Amino acid sequence: MTSLREIAVGATAEVARVSGSDPTSERLLEMGFTPGVQVRVVGAAPLGCPVELELRGYRLSIRRADAERIAVLPAVVRRPR
Repeated sequence: MTSLREIAVGATAEVARVSGSDPTSERLLEMGFTPGVQVRVVGAAPLGCPVELELRGYRLSIRRADAERIAVLPAVVRRPR
């Protein structure tokens, strides 16, 4: 398993878990980083922090240190039936 911090710009991954039990980890869960959610890395600032993400139909930016707390798996392409 890898962290969201290591995912390349343009790639998509699936959230496996958010590590920790501090307020920052809880806030990441509240923002929608729950297991099974697809996350796409949209971009990153020139020095790499923050990183812009797209999930659940909206975009947000988080610090790379916070992205490291989010364990991800390779995304599975889901096609509508």
